[in-house]
Parts: sequence; C-alpha cells; structure tokens
Amino acid sequence: MDDMKITYAVGTDGARTATLPPESLAYASAFLHDTALGSTAEIAAAIQQGHDAVIRNIAGLSDEQAVHVSAPGEWSILDAMAHIVTVKQICVALSSSLAIGQLPPGFGPALENETAQDGVTVVRFKTIAEARAAAESAHGALLATVARLDEASLEMRFSHFFFGSLNAREWAC
Repeated sequence: MDDMKITYAVGTDGARTATLPPESLAYASAFLHDTALGSTAEIAAAIQQGHDAVIRNIAGLSDEQAVHVSAPGEWSILDAMAHIVTVKQICVALSSSLAIGQLPPGFGPALENETAQDGVTVVRFKTIAEARAAAESAHGALLATVARLDEASLEMRFSHFFFGSLNAREWAC
C-alpha cells in the first residue's frame, strides 16, 4: 500500500480533522486485526519488520538531514521519530494494562478521541543517534510486552481514533 499518508481538513472553526484514504484505512485495519489473531511470535515478527524498516530508513542520516522540514506544517525525521517512540511507549502501557483488565493510570474516555491521540508526541530528540537509541529501547519494551500476551484478557478495550475499540493484542500490533 503506497498511499498511507494522513491528510488534514481544517474546518470553519479552525479544528483539524485527520483523514486516511478509505482503502488505506481498510488495509491498515485488516492488518492490525489479522496480526493480533496470530501467535505472540507472529505479532513480534510483524512488529520487528516495521521496526527494521524504520531503522533502515534513518540509517546514514546526518543530524542536519534529520531536522530538515520539507514544507510548512510537515514534520522533520526527528519529529516523526519522536512520534514513533511515543506511540510505542503508549502501546506498551495500553497493552500491558489492558492485558490485566485495566486502563493505564490517567487513561479514560477523554483520551479516546482524535484531538487527544493524533500526532501525540511526548519525547523530543536533538540527534538522530538519540532518536535511534530511544526507538530501540521502546521497541524492546514493546517486544517484551508482546511476549506476555498469551494469557492476556481480551475483554478490556480502549479506542483508537481511526481503528476503533482495540484490545491488548491489537494495541501491541
């Protein structure tokens, strides 16, 4: 799937609404749900494949290249890496907590909407080396979480603004 880019429409009130082409959303949703039905080894393999692609794509970049913004409103590579690391950290918290039938502290219905989730980034990086190290750490934590999902409760769910209500295994994916 080549066109997975999220675009935004700005309403008359100035609020941004994220859009993913319907075929891209269907592809991503099917991948997410189908992968979550697999064994923990299959889930880990899919996560590893995505991580390897990210690391491959940042290999050899200079810090100057990593901070470059191609157009107003676009993200630099370091911005994208900060988002990837943040999302992995959130997925670890959600998967771990949902697996035992709880929400992580501070999570609730107010965080299940687009404005709370879209583009969330709680870390920042100054160098590509710092971003890579953080990505490796977050990735390791996610794989460790996946390894514990065989006995996970699948009843507790938390909503993603694009993908809907997800359980512990689906959040890990």
